[in-house]
Amino acid sequence: MTYSKGNRGVRFMFETTDKDAGKYKYVQFSDHNIAPTKAAHFHIFYGGENQEALFNELENWPTYYPTKLSGQEIAQEMLAH
Repeated sequence: MTYSKGNRGVRFMFETTDKDAGKYKYVQFSDHNIAPTKAAHFHIFYGGENQEALFNELENWPTYYPTKLSGQEIAQEMLAH
């Protein structure tokens, strides 16, 4: 993906065949990296509409950090993001 600010990213896409999955039918994973490397954090997007709707989600970025980080370290990472 190329975002409007010019930065690039990759989202790995998943889709379940479970007809009762609801808003969890489509899932996308992003760690901001183009090539394999250790991630500092990652994002998981999910929805029930389609993958394209998730690609268009640019405001809500559910972010996950390693459990070993303190609250202060997470805050610093978020501010630098």
